[in-house]
Amino acid sequence: MAKHRAPRYVRTKKVLAKAPVAAGATVVGFGVLSSPGQALAGTTAPLPTHAVELPVAATAAAADAGHTVERGDTIAKIAAAHGQSWRDLYQRNVTVIGADPNRIFPGQVLVTAASEPAAPAPVAGSVGQSAPAAAAPALPLAAAAPLPAPAVTAEITNSAGDVAPQVQAAANRVVSEVPGAGSITLGGTRPSATDPNGHPSGLALDYMVGSDAALGDAIVAFHVAHWDELGVEYVIWQQRILTSPTGAWKAMADRGSATANHMDHPHVNYVG
Repeated sequence: MAKHRAPRYVRTKKVLAKAPVAAGATVVGFGVLSSPGQALAGTTAPLPTHAVELPVAATAAAADAGHTVERGDTIAKIAAAHGQSWRDLYQRNVTVIGADPNRIFPGQVLVTAASEPAAPAPVAGSVGQSAPAAAAPALPLAAAAPLPAPAVTAEITNSAGDVAPQVQAAANRVVSEVPGAGSITLGGTRPSATDPNGHPSGLALDYMVGSDAALGDAIVAFHVAHWDELGVEYVIWQQRILTSPTGAWKAMADRGSATANHMDHPHVNYVG
């Protein structure tokens, strides 16, 4: 039986570690403790540092980066919601929208004025220092607020009294939200119309687009997309009639001229 030996102690260069070492064991690692900096070498624990965070306002602003097109959106509608003209919004997103500003599709992301590059926010040195930045929260999305009333009042040519209020309101929407519609003539009341529930009653409008068929298509598409909001009863365009936003266009009889066949203007009857 081996005799019990008293523990031995190992002396470092300057400090007596007094660490007991069992018989037959090898002394390892005490030399590196002579330098406090070396004591952390090889470890995986990170050195204590100050946490760095971006200001809350900067991350919130990233959430406002653009507007995602939804069903029923128009360039003019999105522009009004973000406090800018439809032309500025279109020019900023022409590479996304293409040549026709009247055709946008759900899922497209449009750059708004709010999402243009702003001055970089300062980076805080610690969590405590970043707290003041949180006191200036980012503005909420303008799209979440109710749409403002149309800023333009449509000029309607009437010869038999004013059109009905709901018809005037619909015309205001069209000239405000359909690019180009504000520059055309709108025909309202007239006693000579054959439909007593249309022009004579102040419940119909003729959007005189002339040879600009693309503008006529855009005005018709706007009415179809907002059928119930505008109170549409039916639409006549290019010798066809539509009586429901989900229905099919039906051909009409030839009335003898481009104007009589509604080739140069969409005719819209509104619910009385």
